[in-house]
Amino acid sequence: MESQTDPWRALTDTDGDTVGWQFQQPGLVSRAVPFGLVAVMATVSVLVPDGGVQSWPEYWSSIALLPVCAGAFLLPWRRLPAWTPVLVPLLYAGSVLELILASGVASGVGLGLLVPLIWSALFHRQWESACVVLAVVTVQAVSSIAQSTPGDVLARRVVFWTALSVLIAVAAHGLRDRVKGSLVANAELQAKIRELSVTRERDRIAADLRESVVRKVFETGLDLHSTAAMIGEGPARERLMRGVAELDGVIQALRESVFQLDHDADSAGVAPGTSEPDER
Repeated sequence: MESQTDPWRALTDTDGDTVGWQFQQPGLVSRAVPFGLVAVMATVSVLVPDGGVQSWPEYWSSIALLPVCAGAFLLPWRRLPAWTPVLVPLLYAGSVLELILASGVASGVGLGLLVPLIWSALFHRQWESACVVLAVVTVQAVSSIAQSTPGDVLARRVVFWTALSVLIAVAAHGLRDRVKGSLVANAELQAKIRELSVTRERDRIAADLRESVVRKVFETGLDLHSTAAMIGEGPARERLMRGVAELDGVIQALRESVFQLDHDADSAGVAPGTSEPDER
């Protein structure tokens, strides 16, 4: 439909059989770098200004999961099962969970869950986005319970993140569907335009041939007819008539292969094998 460098391809091409296409297509750097920068900034922000790390094991565990996620871009995806790409955003959700446990719920790094959520909503299938939504809500619940968050706060947090996650996923997939529909319609329109251009060019060439080649062949046939009438009966007349018959065959072949004028010729009263009404 469109070239692989099309900027919208990554948002819409989820129907193919290529496993891990999200991590392989051209233009990958421009798509992945913003998400990677947000992940790094969220991890580093815990250390400034005074170092808010409450548990270093969880912090280092969170950092260790980041290169694992980054390594997904180097995996031989064609050899892996079709469901494996969803593990990448799920692993990053786990990294955010460790970061929250290391810094506390009130640190604000929980917003880092938007990274895997938005990534999956833009570049994964719907069922994969649903898995990430479930993971995001689970991370919020687990981190809140681990931090001894009051029950009413926990309930509000779960409800809020569930609604926000579903909203982002549904909106993104709806946008992708509309973009894909627009691309399909545009491709069909371009195909019709190309077909129309080819038809118009064919008609122009046919008109030129009709005015030049066919008319000259027809006039030559008339001249040969007149010459045969002057010669009278004999071998020479027979040879001329065979030439006339061959010219008529050439005209008929041109009509059938180039102009397709048989129907128009019949409706206009043009005799078969000629390009003008039968006057013989």
